[in-house]
Amino acid sequence: MYTDDKNAQIVLSLLKQYGIRKIVVSPGTTNVPISRSVQLDPWFEVYSVVDERSAAYFAGGLAYSSGEPVVISCTGATASRNYMPGLTEAYYRNLPVIALTSQHHVNDFGSLVPQVTDRTVSQNDIKRISVHLPYVKDDEDYERCVISTNKALIAATTRGGGPVHINLQVAGDYSFSTKRIPLVRKIEYYDDSNILNSTKDLQRSLVNKKVAIFIGAHQKFDPKTQKSISKFAKTYNAPVFVDHTSGYSGGNLILIAQIADLKRSYNKPDVIIDMGSVTGEYSANWLRGIETWRLSKDGEIHDRFNNQTKLFDGRELTFFEALNSMGGSSSKRYYDEVKFEVDSIKLPVKDMPISNTYISYKLSKLLPKDSNVHLGILNSLRNMNFYNLKNEGISISSNVGGFGIDGALSTLIGQSMSDKKRLNFGLVGDLATFYDMNALGIRHISKNLRILMVNNNGGVEFRLNGRLESQWAEDTNEFISASGHYGSIRGWAESMGFEYIITETKEDFDLKIKDFCSSDINKFSKPVFFEVLTTIPDEQRGIDSLRSLNQLPILGDDTPPMDTDGSKEETKKSIKQTIKSITPASAKRIYRKLRNRD
Repeated sequence: MYTDDKNAQIVLSLLKQYGIRKIVVSPGTTNVPISRSVQLDPWFEVYSVVDERSAAYFAGGLAYSSGEPVVISCTGATASRNYMPGLTEAYYRNLPVIALTSQHHVNDFGSLVPQVTDRTVSQNDIKRISVHLPYVKDDEDYERCVISTNKALIAATTRGGGPVHINLQVAGDYSFSTKRIPLVRKIEYYDDSNILNSTKDLQRSLVNKKVAIFIGAHQKFDPKTQKSISKFAKTYNAPVFVDHTSGYSGGNLILIAQIADLKRSYNKPDVIIDMGSVTGEYSANWLRGIETWRLSKDGEIHDRFNNQTKLFDGRELTFFEALNSMGGSSSKRYYDEVKFEVDSIKLPVKDMPISNTYISYKLSKLLPKDSNVHLGILNSLRNMNFYNLKNEGISISSNVGGFGIDGALSTLIGQSMSDKKRLNFGLVGDLATFYDMNALGIRHISKNLRILMVNNNGGVEFRLNGRLESQWAEDTNEFISASGHYGSIRGWAESMGFEYIITETKEDFDLKIKDFCSSDINKFSKPVFFEVLTTIPDEQRGIDSLRSLNQLPILGDDTPPMDTDGSKEETKKSIKQTIKSITPASAKRIYRKLRNRD
């Protein structure tokens, strides 16, 4: 029998999958879930060393001679402190020693609880990584333990190897009724050479799969990498899901917001190849739970969609060139199906009130070729992601790394300095603007800068939040959305030398936005600040009009049957109307659900 502690089961399962057999155990009670489990499992090669200091050095010698990783397991109190000399030696010699320390009451250090020491901080040169595995109480704890253990074992066994630390929180009931250790998700590691040697196997694992690529915010693509991504996408009929901050402009591009937010598609991929850093497009959560192959230039696990199975540590170009080199293909027509759906998106432009949703639509059509654009986080970024850009070469960024309200104007102004002949546009809300208004006084600003501020007199993001709005509506304005703090930016903008423009009607905006987006850098003799006054109700109506015209109802077990007054003919008619607006693959699944309810 094995321990019933799920976090310990995860460690044991992954040790087996990584082929790590050798374990050096020092006696104690806190580490009983580990020591007793490996004692009963003949797969493990177990050694007993009483002195923890000696155990760490013993493990280093064993790892060096055998060329294999070695686990050392100890109890609480000062036992783990005795590992430090041996782990220091392992660090500077790149020896794969895995220090597995066990601990009760992890949050009680400093409370005079016996045998509880603070392990939250340790020296830099005794480990490559230190992770904590909480006692598993829910799915979130379980996933954290799976990812953390994979991170530690990959760090110990790749890039030259080295010591790592895993701190295991122990329940203390010492229950052993588990007959088999569950198979835990292992994240397979590939460096550049592994990719080249495993190309055929990787290609085979994509056969008969709906494959897609997802790209978060990304540094500027070199032409060769973008061309290679495009070739892969066309070969495998794979959509490249992006938001505008990805910087990708190659083949099979699909804005994730269009398929996930506006269409709420039921047609999801089987495998996602994930690239880039943070995305500010929250509808990307549509991909959660899908098997993910992660391309990480930093060699780190980034489990964006909670089902990472592979980690590719190396150049993105190497991965795509390798898979392109052997002529793989997919029998699925996944991109074609997705493109069919997004091509059916309707834009209620005439009915939209003046709002960020409408403003973003106009900008998507009028922003000049090869310009640079910086978007405020959340609402400005969200709305621009609904629309494809008409002109080529437009670079879009947003401060999605730290994801704070501060710094949007300063970042945009910094971008405008790199090339004074390139137009730089900003789309930001009023709170973000006033937060960073001192940036307008930077003396290097020139006429290649044009800022559009959507002034709805508050943080409209909080009024677009369905949970907040359904509970408090206008009461949100007082303290949560900070409405009513500021008036117009006019005085400050003009005093800082900006050409100031203002509008509050849709008709007037349509006239002035054309000059604002002019491709002629000499259209204005000064930098431009365009203030567009909107209202919170109009902001809500703007985005609601776009979504309601395109979103299908979410069908699930709790969805009530369609109300057709009991008429089968009406039911069939409704089903046909629904099917017309979605892809064939999705339509079949939805049709079956609706038919079963008839």
